[in-house]
Amino acid sequence: MTYFPLMLDLRDRPVLLIAGGPETEAKLQALLSAGARLTVLAEEDAFGLEALEREGKIRWLRRGYREGDLEGFFLVISHPKDKAIHPKVKAEADQRGIFLVAVDDPQNASAILPAVLRRGELVVALSTSGAAPALAVRLKERLAQLFPEAYGELVAFLRTLRPRIAQIPDFEERKRLWYRIVDQALEELDLDPKEGLARAIEKAEEALKEAVWTR
Repeated sequence: MTYFPLMLDLRDRPVLLIAGGPETEAKLQALLSAGARLTVLAEEDAFGLEALEREGKIRWLRRGYREGDLEGFFLVISHPKDKAIHPKVKAEADQRGIFLVAVDDPQNASAILPAVLRRGELVVALSTSGAAPALAVRLKERLAQLFPEAYGELVAFLRTLRPRIAQIPDFEERKRLWYRIVDQALEELDLDPKEGLARAIEKAEEALKEAVWTR
C-alpha cells in the first residue's frame, strides 16, 4: 500500500480515542497537545482520565466500543486491549467516511501514525507504511542526534522573517533570499549546533540589508 503523507490540524476537531492498549497514554497526550476536542472510550481509568475530564480536557465514556460511536467524529484512533473489535470499527469508519488509525493493526486501518520527531515547529515524521514500526522509531532516534533543539529555534526565527521578506516585490528575489538565508543557517548549525544559531541570525540580517526591495 502507498500512503499519502499529510499533516493534520486537529485544533477543536472532534476526535475519538478508543483506549486501553499499552501506548494509549502517549496517543492521548499527543491528541491533547494537538488541540483536538477529544472523546475517550475506556472502561478503566488507567491514564488519568477522570482528572482530565474534571479539568474539561476530555469527554470520557466509561465503556467499550459500540456500533454507532463513530458518528460525528473527524478522526478515530483505536488502541484497545482487544484488537478483535477492529473489523467492526473499520466497517463503521468506512461507512461514515472517517479516517481510522488502528494501532498495530494496519490491515484494519485507513491511516497510520508515523514516528515523530519534534523540534518546536519543525516536525519530522517517519513511517515504514506499517511494515516495521520499530525501525521507524530507531531511525527517529538517529535523526534526533542530527537535529538538536537549535533547529526548532531556527524555524521560529525564520517565521519572523516571513512578513519582512514578503514585502519584496519580485518573486525570484524573494526565492533567492530565502535559500541564501536557509543555506547559511544550515551551514552554521552543521559547524556548531550550540553557537551556530546566533551566527545564522546575524548572516540573515546581513542578507536582508543586501536584498533588492524595489522593482
